[in-house]
Amino acid sequence: MIYAVNFMDLTVKISPLAFAKYLKDTGWEVFQSKKTYIKIFQYEKGHDFFQVIIPMEKRLHDYREAMLKAVETVAKAENRSVEQVLLYLLNPNTDILKIRLDKKDVEAGNILMDDAIRIYDHAKKLLAATALDILHPKKYHQGRMDDCVLKFLAGCRFGQTEIGSYVVSVVCPFAELDENEDYKQLSIFSDEEQCANSLTRQVTNRVMKNIAYIKEQIDNGEMNKLIIQDESQIISANFYEALGGLNLDSSEADVEFIAEWSPIVKNAGCVNNNILLTHDYYQPIKTTVEKLKGAVNRSTRIIGRINKLESAPDVHKRKIGKITVVYLDENDKPKTVTASLNKNEYDKAIKAHEKGYHVEIIGEIAYGKKSSISCESFVVIE
Repeated sequence: MIYAVNFMDLTVKISPLAFAKYLKDTGWEVFQSKKTYIKIFQYEKGHDFFQVIIPMEKRLHDYREAMLKAVETVAKAENRSVEQVLLYLLNPNTDILKIRLDKKDVEAGNILMDDAIRIYDHAKKLLAATALDILHPKKYHQGRMDDCVLKFLAGCRFGQTEIGSYVVSVVCPFAELDENEDYKQLSIFSDEEQCANSLTRQVTNRVMKNIAYIKEQIDNGEMNKLIIQDESQIISANFYEALGGLNLDSSEADVEFIAEWSPIVKNAGCVNNNILLTHDYYQPIKTTVEKLKGAVNRSTRIIGRINKLESAPDVHKRKIGKITVVYLDENDKPKTVTASLNKNEYDKAIKAHEKGYHVEIIGEIAYGKKSSISCESFVVIE
């Protein structure tokens, strides 16, 4: 291990109920016992036989010793390190994304401070960009992140680093948006379908799918496919920027992405669970960022005031909204244009209309009897 961590002390933080559920979900069978203060699980793997005894009450005098022995047995049965098994048991009901940096300056267990800061910072940005792409697909996200994304990021944690160049574990607990788009944390006893459809699984799954897609298109020389994207599966400039920022600009740097899916959700959804990017991918990624940002910069920018709001009357059913904005064109003549906004943007538009604030919209204008503008960026100017 990298740091002097006392595994036995960590076992006190493991929930016996979570441990028992983990074993059940991963194929271990319960061995019936009359003792209520322990649970016995058995597992056969080829010619090998494993048995685990989980103490269910922390008041037992040998609780820590018994729990550590159980963890070590599971690690041996799964051919994993004790650190890896502990990481999940201490963070049940999570997907874990691992980012492994391998470069000349990195030694086992330590890394240059600047490299460490960059990898942690851009790992967070990678998750943020993915969540924004799912909730509010755009080529380039600008301005303040909405509360749902901020709450999602606040719930994620960095796990302890591991041996193997330098490995950062990003622990993502399952959380969902309910029908009112309120953020809700899920527990280990939440329904499997809930977890499979959760915002967390959508984000972790999309991260791996995006990286696999980017690598495939660069390998095939199909750079145009990174720029011209399907509206339903947009990869924003923010995602590419975060990806390139994970030290890929360093010569001889390799960055590996590893997904460890929660065992409580059987369908991971992403075939590629291990993807390696080298320094050679940095320049194509950087070029894609410049082109996507350039496409947004060439769009029309208008500043005006809202004079009409349209959306579902029931606030709980409101998913999108439409606004009409009055602005001055290049000849200082008043013009009107409509724009469709997502719920978060529409809520801001209501406030702007109430206070009489100006709004800024960046997008492409479709001129006609009723002109409209695609909304690549929406900002309230207070």
